[in-house]
Amino acid sequence: MAEQYTGRLLSSDSHIVEPADLWLTRMDKKWREKAPRIAALDETGDYIVIDGLRPRPLAFEGPMADLKAQGMDIPKAKGYRYSDNRPGTWDPNERLKDQDIDGVSGEVIYPGVGLTLVRAPDAEYLYACCRAYNDWLAEYCQPYPDRIKGVGMIPCRGPIAWAVAETERCAKLGLVSVMLPAWVDDRPYNLPDWDPLWAAMQDMGVVASIHIGGRDPFGRAHGPGAGGIIIGIVKFEMNDTLQHLIWGGAPMRFPKLKWALVESGIGWIGAALEFMDHWWHDHKGWMDPRLPEQPSNYFRRQFYATFEDDRAGVLTREIMGVDNVMWGSDYPHTEGVWPFSRQKVAQNFASIPDADTRKIVHDNCLKLYGFPAA
Repeated sequence: MAEQYTGRLLSSDSHIVEPADLWLTRMDKKWREKAPRIAALDETGDYIVIDGLRPRPLAFEGPMADLKAQGMDIPKAKGYRYSDNRPGTWDPNERLKDQDIDGVSGEVIYPGVGLTLVRAPDAEYLYACCRAYNDWLAEYCQPYPDRIKGVGMIPCRGPIAWAVAETERCAKLGLVSVMLPAWVDDRPYNLPDWDPLWAAMQDMGVVASIHIGGRDPFGRAHGPGAGGIIIGIVKFEMNDTLQHLIWGGAPMRFPKLKWALVESGIGWIGAALEFMDHWWHDHKGWMDPRLPEQPSNYFRRQFYATFEDDRAGVLTREIMGVDNVMWGSDYPHTEGVWPFSRQKVAQNFASIPDADTRKIVHDNCLKLYGFPAA
């Protein structure tokens, strides 16, 4: 039997699979015919149907979790049903049972279907979807505020004022953060367009969570090596986000705002920071905006990053800052580690000092999101 970590765990990145009729029942009536839904479009399985986007097979969001839990190879990338999801993905009472199976004391919750929803082209439709989702999420988290903390969705299209207003509403609903996708095609994060939102988040003390997503890997992931294409587009797209934020000057202009880079792993960050600092030392005299501090300073002061299974990242933790990285189980996704979190943490943190391990798998998440002290 594999060695297990025996300390306390808090997951900085877990997910739900929304009720299949969430948007059908909660969105304004004008949107009901176009509302996101889970539907059986053919005999092969259920699909995520979002207006303006190609239907996507329901698979990676949660239906594969039990296969991995049983130690089985995952035989296919589609052909699953919504009923294949564990009840804990949509029922908070059942979720606590799955936390207990995994030895996890609490989770920060991100969307499931909502990760695809961020690409919806109609800004007003997206805004309406975010409002409906956030109302439901607040209800989902309400029974167990010490163990389930929700991250709201805010629109990445349309007037920035909509994102500001929904951030304010999420805070009033008791959600601990709000989420944007890692990539927005028509408005990257180096642009000052986002400054009103960053300013509002800073004033409210809200963490700006940036979750992987926003591009369409599946449209390009065909032919041999498709899995590698998906990893290259999805997992490492956060490097673009980090570059845009820091070089664009947002952390310089909003020095009290915290950003969380979610589910992109951490093994790449040390190399990125060292190269950024090298470039800054050589070229800080002409770049616009001119950053008064080297990029790694902004990262250590204002950024957090999450991972599930990333030994390379753990070994380079001191380059990023031990206070700046957080473990997460990514339940119920198959790239996560449920229900083997304790074994994976033991493997990732072999030979690492206990104080560093506890910070990364528990304390940093506790402090950032307000979980009760152990």
